[in-house]
Amino acid sequence: MTSVCVIGIYVDDIDKAVEFYCEKLGFKEAQRYDDGCIVRLENDGPPVILERVEKPNKTQYPGKSQIVLGIETDNIEKAAKEMSSKGVEFLQESPQAFVAGFVMAMKDPSGNVLELLQFTNE
Repeated sequence: MTSVCVIGIYVDDIDKAVEFYCEKLGFKEAQRYDDGCIVRLENDGPPVILERVEKPNKTQYPGKSQIVLGIETDNIEKAAKEMSSKGVEFLQESPQAFVAGFVMAMKDPSGNVLELLQFTNE
């Protein structure tokens, strides 16, 4: 059996990334490695590893094959409002319906796409 044990995210500015994921999304910094070039973040799911790279991501969303980090909430409008008040910029102005519920996409400071998701029980 296989399982996800960690999620790796490449970022071009480790300090901006830590600020975004911790202060705006609620992750907690757990440990720094390799002179601060790698940071482990904790949340309610698998740990997230931020690793510094030279260039930011130029991902196009949606429409290209890519990995997107999904953050689940039970109230997407409330969560989006709270995140927006902390400076998170969403790619849509309001939740978008999709087959499994509602979604709002955002990008981190390095251009990585994240989706705020509310799944329906139907």
